[in-house]
Amino acid sequence: MPVSDTPTNRSRTYRSQVDAWLVPVLLVPPVVSLGLTARALVVGNSVDLTWSLLALGVVVLIYGGLVFPLRYLVGEGRLEVRSGFHRQRIPLAEIQRVKPTRNPLSSPALSLDRLEIRWGPGLFQAVLISPTPRDEFLTHLATEAGLVREGDQWIRPTPPQPPHSS
Repeated sequence: MPVSDTPTNRSRTYRSQVDAWLVPVLLVPPVVSLGLTARALVVGNSVDLTWSLLALGVVVLIYGGLVFPLRYLVGEGRLEVRSGFHRQRIPLAEIQRVKPTRNPLSSPALSLDRLEIRWGPGLFQAVLISPTPRDEFLTHLATEAGLVREGDQWIRPTPPQPPHSS
């Protein structure tokens, strides 16, 4: 077995890269909710306060349940993608291909500078992530998963076929 196919059992957690344009988009809902709550407190309007606290609670639940924390762990024989309360564990031995993409589909990534990680056929056997630092993540993942670079992607090498006997 080549050295690159032997897992090193080094675990490392990577954060998501964040696109600059996304920061204001993510800040608008909590800032507006906080502003409406503060206004309702100052004015003393209990109905507005109730609605603004409800809106703030929804924002906190969405961000806390679906978005934050957003991180990727490579190690212990798996890639773990954590987005809020959701965890997806992908065995490193099953990863077939990793390639760069700018696919805007909904995914656990805060950047469009993404990697598509495919571990089987079909739509639900792939995930789009945006780890930072990207090059370190790719090197670490490729080493742990036994992937080799081919052009702009990393693939699982096919085992050599035994010679046919005639």
